[in-house]
Amino acid sequence: MPTVLVKSAHLNEKDKKFEVSSGKILFDQLELQGLVLPHGCLAGSCGSCRIEIIEGFENLMPPGAVESDTIDAITKNYCETNRSEMVVNKKIRLSCRAKILGDITIAVLK
Repeated sequence: MPTVLVKSAHLNEKDKKFEVSSGKILFDQLELQGLVLPHGCLAGSCGSCRIEIIEGFENLMPPGAVESDTIDAITKNYCETNRSEMVVNKKIRLSCRAKILGDITIAVLK
């Protein structure tokens, strides 16, 4: 079973590791185990569930058209609002659309 390591954004919290089923949506797999990531529409169009893939980007299925369009819009928005450091050189995916194939390490993007 693949594992997902969720890096903590808070210094007083520990990173969390989860075993997940291959080929399943990341958000759903973590929610089943009690970790609810930030989210909105859960359809891939709002971008609220954006995450950074720190390790294991190759262990996700390629994004579909809706996810790709939303990631492009997120990147453009960050760059237009002078917050490009939040997305430059980062591998972004949407937890509600990303399907897991192998081990990954993620962090929630705000």
